[in-house]
Formats: sequence, structure tokens, C-alpha cells
Amino acid sequence: MSVRIALPVLILTASVGLVAGSVTASAAPPPRVEGLYCTRALKASAPANTFWWAVFQGERKGFFGGRETTRQLRCFRSQADCKAWLYWVQSDWPDLNQLRRCKRGFPF
Repeated sequence: MSVRIALPVLILTASVGLVAGSVTASAAPPPRVEGLYCTRALKASAPANTFWWAVFQGERKGFFGGRETTRQLRCFRSQADCKAWLYWVQSDWPDLNQLRRCKRGFPF
């Protein structure tokens, strides 16, 4: 095999290996965040535009084939915490999800 053919084959093989490696890699899930209860005391502690909030409602299978439901309202100090909470609450309550995206401000 001549050098002219071997070099492109080597480059092609290396690039295919890089692409295959990047396709199989995935990002780690965000850390679990509990969130804060949206109380009047929390609202009075800082300006409203420093908070983020979200509402979630969902279901999951319970014991003996029953259904469990939840509806939660949480406040957060950052948008990243709000999105991380939504990620995990949707994972924990996977059925019939209804959520309100993260919004800046205070819910009331």
C-alpha cells in the first residue's frame, strides 16, 4: 500500500472513531434540588425579580396498581435550580405531566 492511500485511510479511521465516541457520550443529569416553599416570608426576604418559580402536576404507579398524584409549587434562587427541579420531578412522576415552565418573579 502506498503512502498516498494509507494516510487518508488513517485520517478517516481516526475521525470515525472520534464521531462514534462523541455520539455515545451523554451529559450527566443535574443535581437534585428540593426548592423552597413559596411563602410570604420568602417573598419579603428579597426582591421578587430575584426568584424563579414553577408548578408541576403528575402521576405515577402506586402500590397494588393504584395511582399516586402530586401537585407542587416551588420557588428557587436561580433558573438553573428551577430547571434541575423540573427535570427530577418529571422523572419521579412520569405519567400525565402538566407543568408550568420556570418563570421569573414570585407566583403571588
